[in-house]
Amino acid sequence: MEESVPVVDFSAYSLEKYSPDPERIHRLVDDVFTALTTIGFMYLKNHGISQEKVNDVFKYSGQLFSLPNDVKLKCGKSKEGYFGYLPIEHHKLDPSCEFFDMKESLVFRPAADDVVLPEQEVPELEGALSALFEASISLHNRVLEVMAMALRLDPQFFREMYTLAGKEGNITSLCSLSYPPLTSIAVKEGQMRCGEHSDYGGITLLYQDDRGGLEVKNRRDEWIQAPPIEGTVLVNIGDLMQRWTSDRFIACKHRVKAPDDPIKRHQERKSIAFFGNPDSDAIVECVDGSNKYPAVRAIDYLNMKLREGKILSDARA
Repeated sequence: MEESVPVVDFSAYSLEKYSPDPERIHRLVDDVFTALTTIGFMYLKNHGISQEKVNDVFKYSGQLFSLPNDVKLKCGKSKEGYFGYLPIEHHKLDPSCEFFDMKESLVFRPAADDVVLPEQEVPELEGALSALFEASISLHNRVLEVMAMALRLDPQFFREMYTLAGKEGNITSLCSLSYPPLTSIAVKEGQMRCGEHSDYGGITLLYQDDRGGLEVKNRRDEWIQAPPIEGTVLVNIGDLMQRWTSDRFIACKHRVKAPDDPIKRHQERKSIAFFGNPDSDAIVECVDGSNKYPAVRAIDYLNMKLREGKILSDARA
């Protein structure tokens, strides 16, 4: 029987609760520890983020992606290079792949004032992005607390390194992604919708549409499906968090291939990723004191990984 990504019930610390349920939090901590030390991915159900907030971002960012290229390109990229619009085949998450990924994206942070959203064409977009960004921060922070408890650390251990999320000095972002129908693109052999990679930072929250296509590589180097499950958020570990935890939590490789099914090739696929990163000046060192990896400033590590994926210019200092 094929292995699957575990589903974890987060109701013991749902956003609808003021504090963790003392009778059920231990089971939640154990389930999160098991998921993140065996495959590095987990679905969260009963998390407390309304589907309406997710649907609004899908709807209004979809309107953005349907605009003419010259309008989308006016969004540009921020001066820092972390936020803004990225066209199709403009970056690749697998540096070893010859071809760029077949997707476009809008990377959003409320404090990225130099990214100009198309207010005239899609006036509701910024509000929808902001609402889901704030809800995602709240859930993200609670997941960090549970992760800390799973490692027998103070619940605030990781959160103390994320004090500027959503502000200057932290590059946490909400990324809306569109994978266009492949009938409109000349697909090259071996080209991916999203190349094989592990995420770069702390943890990622992923909201999927109903199209599917995401695959996760397990510890036996086998690709398994991570299909959309209604009402859940998919959470995974990033490289920096794996380093931070001395490889206790696993940053697992994942990808989205070009589908073989002719019906799916005619369909757009959409997803929304919340990339939670520590404050830029945070010093990340192994939590167990092992010095398995040398201490590193968060932004220096993230810049290195972003350049590898051609997301950040090689010319950036």
